[in-house]
Amino acid sequence: MGVKPHVIMFLDILGYKNMIASVTNENDYLGNVHTLMSLLSKYIEIYNQGVDEKTENRLNLSRFKSMIFSDNILFFAPYDSETDMLNLANNLVYGLSQFLFQYTKSNIFFRGAITAGQLFYDEKLHFVFGTGLIRAYELESNVAIYPRIIIDTCLKPSPILVGWAQDEDGIWYADYLTLGYALLCDHHNEENPIPHEKFLSYMGNYRNAICSALEKYKANDRIYSKYGWLASYYNRFCKHIGSSDLIIDIERR
Repeated sequence: MGVKPHVIMFLDILGYKNMIASVTNENDYLGNVHTLMSLLSKYIEIYNQGVDEKTENRLNLSRFKSMIFSDNILFFAPYDSETDMLNLANNLVYGLSQFLFQYTKSNIFFRGAITAGQLFYDEKLHFVFGTGLIRAYELESNVAIYPRIIIDTCLKPSPILVGWAQDEDGIWYADYLTLGYALLCDHHNEENPIPHEKFLSYMGNYRNAICSALEKYKANDRIYSKYGWLASYYNRFCKHIGSSDLIIDIERR
């Protein structure tokens, strides 16, 4: 028994309390949340990507354990070296980006943080403890602010890594749209890219969900600003890939 260094990701559903209070059918909403959380957990567990250059050992995200509670999901995996830590973090961003790029948006958006730190996990009791968990929670709740998944500086974020981006406030976050597009749609990086029609379906679905949130919270400055950030992020991506026709008009009506 004892704590060990882990790569940790803590995710939270943005605005969960407000949404659960306003839904007409709580069971339907909770069913959607449960399905989405379960899909994400399963997706991360089976995803396999990357090779440790020093040991040539293939890293598998099935090394990550997951815990789901209420509107939160926690992923964590122990690492043996700094190289192992950085590879796990990068592979986690890769797997997460593919999922977030594809999943059906139903007005459910994530906010979260990826970090590294000390953690203890008792699988039998489903008990998790450690300063790494506290760090991940504090980053998610106090620093992320917007529906973004931030990357702690201990993971040495770098602009040379596709999918790792730095925001205007200096915070690093997972740029899952750019990375998901590169992995799933770019004909230069994928042998069998998804059809353009499916890509447009993903983007239309995303656009509709963001617009719905902007309309719903237009009278609430605090909440509206969070979805305004999401709309701006979406628009930057659309400009990046040359799809200006998909851009959201975020002028407040």
